[in-house]
Formats: sequence, C-alpha cells, structure tokens
Amino acid sequence: MTQFFETTQGILVLGAMIGAGCFAAGTIIPNAFRWASAERFRKSKGDARRAAMLTVLALDDFVGASYAAVHDTPEFNPINDGEFAFHVPDPTLVLPSGQDLSVLGEDLLEEILWLSNRVANLSNALDVLDLSRPGFDSFFERREEGYAVLGAKAMDLIERLLAEFDVRLPDKPDYYRQREGFAAILQNAGERQLRRKKLTPKVESEPGGSNITQLFPKTGGDAD
Repeated sequence: MTQFFETTQGILVLGAMIGAGCFAAGTIIPNAFRWASAERFRKSKGDARRAAMLTVLALDDFVGASYAAVHDTPEFNPINDGEFAFHVPDPTLVLPSGQDLSVLGEDLLEEILWLSNRVANLSNALDVLDLSRPGFDSFFERREEGYAVLGAKAMDLIERLLAEFDVRLPDKPDYYRQREGFAAILQNAGERQLRRKKLTPKVESEPGGSNITQLFPKTGGDAD
C-alpha cells in the first residue's frame, strides 16, 4: 500500500488528499470559532436579560411597598398621643441574591447600588428624628416625601431596564397609577415647603453683632 504513494500517481493522490484536508480544516475551524463566539454572546445576553428581569421584579416590589407606605395613615394610641403605628412595614429594597448584576453594565449597576444605599440612608435618617418635638419633628412629612422620591427613582430604573434588555412587567390595574401617586405626594411636599418659607420670619442681625449663639453665659467683665 505504501508503495503506491511512492509512485507519481500516488504522490498526486496524496497531494489531493492533503489539499482537501486543508480546505476542510480552513472551512470548519473558522466556522467553529464563529459558532463558539455566537454561543458565548447568546449566553451573555441571556444572563444579562435574566439579571435584568430579576432586578426589575425586585425594584417593582420596592415601588409597591413605597406606594403603600406613602398612602398609609398612621394610627395613634387614644391613650397616648405620642404613640402611633403604621399599617404597612417600611419599604426595603432586596436585590436578587446570588446574581451577578455587573452583566447589566457599569452605569446601571451603579444606579441600582446607589438606590439601595439611599433606601438604607432614609431609614437611618428617620430613626434619628426626635419624635418628642412638636409635630413629631416632621417625621411623617419626611417619611412620605422620602419614599415618594425613592419610589419614583425606582420606576425610572425599571423603565431603563425594560427598554435596554427587552423585558416586560405583568400588566397592572388601570387605577393603580403609582407614578401619578408619587408625583402628587411630591407636589404637596413642594407646596408645603413653600408655605413654610413664607411663614418663617427673617431674622436680621444687629450691625456689628455676631450671628453665633453663645453656648455659655458670660461672666465677669465679658457680661457688660
């Protein structure tokens, strides 16, 4: 058999076989690379779309909780006017666990993480208000406005995720207009702040005087 390839005809046949093999390899290998690249792209796109959908659902849960919170009228203890309770818990943003959100892109990832941090900051800020002060230190107004702002921000992020990753949310009842509800809350807050500014008298300092309040009483010659 090997003697055949030593003849001129055998050499020609062998050359033809090698050429055909090279041609096949030149055709198959690039196609294999393209297939592998396309498969990786499909997997990456699928991972991003899955992460977007899970994040949208988490944000939508937060929007619903925020909407309920800003429309929740506290119930006061008839025996103790300083004691009250809400009917719904404070909203929390629980992002998908075990999900790599970096596949959403750097900009969206930062926006989502910043929102999560702002939710925690609002809760911490409300906890330090002095509820023994008149008007409960504006606790109810600050809480209502704060969650309305964050709820509206979460809705903006949801719209970006829906548009960029081709996902959709289940339909909601027509009367459940969350964005309009948040907008009404924020409009009322703006009008309330404007009225407060108009009612606050301007304090004019005496010429040459200091606007720093003394913490301790003056003694001796300084008291003159």
